[in-house]
Amino acid sequence: MAFIDNQLVTFKNMIEESIKTGGVKGKESMIRSSQLINLIHDAVKYELIQLGVARNQIFPRFGDKKPEIKLAGFLKQKDQDVCVVPSNVRKQPLIIDWGPMAFQRKRDPYGYEYSNNTLVINVRSQMSSLAKNSDTLFERTFAEAHNLHMRYSHMVLGEVYLIPIHEYDDEAVKKNQVAFKKHQTDVEKYISFFNSINGRNLDDPAYMYERCTLLVVDFSKPQPRLFRSSDELKRAGVISSSFEIEYATLGFDNFARDILNIYDSRYDINNLMEK
Repeated sequence: MAFIDNQLVTFKNMIEESIKTGGVKGKESMIRSSQLINLIHDAVKYELIQLGVARNQIFPRFGDKKPEIKLAGFLKQKDQDVCVVPSNVRKQPLIIDWGPMAFQRKRDPYGYEYSNNTLVINVRSQMSSLAKNSDTLFERTFAEAHNLHMRYSHMVLGEVYLIPIHEYDDEAVKKNQVAFKKHQTDVEKYISFFNSINGRNLDDPAYMYERCTLLVVDFSKPQPRLFRSSDELKRAGVISSSFEIEYATLGFDNFARDILNIYDSRYDINNLMEK
């Protein structure tokens, strides 16, 4: 079993234990604690390390929540979920004199070259109210990439997003019970969105990402199932047989290798690797 699959087993066990012991409040507390999403953070870091990325250049470190690297984009400074910082590129602190932050005279502790050479991967999930929140998700995902790429046009930026096929049933959760809604998430909508912002080249719009991964997971199974291809999704009845986008292009298994290859095409990959 791949590391990501083991992490998803732990994810399922943790959220369901929180439901059994704390109901709605327990589930909400577990999600807000960031313990669940940090399992996915570590899956990303694990894959990078397996490919030779230097452990001590990954922030936060594998297994840790802090410290995060706060990068200054065009619109705002923001902590990034997973960063691999470059060796042999000096930090050159400066005062922010661009964009809407200029009047605040905030300090950028890293500078342009160091930030531009940093590999940045954002990791998110949405476990409930997916239909209601999809537009907000899409807009926020657009904005995060735009903020960074408007400042750092060559930055290699990744996005990993987890969605369940079946959401946990709210009425059951109120009774401290684990059950799932029969209605399926509109997975085609999510695949279509992430496919449209995946695979950014240097002449592509700033709102795109160099590599996106959409983790489509069925937590209703005794062991959560991470889908890996359109064929698997079609055979399970999750997407229609006529759906044309290949989900494997958004898959997790090759995410780390793909994004490192993109980095290698723009920068010195040795600046990220274990010496």
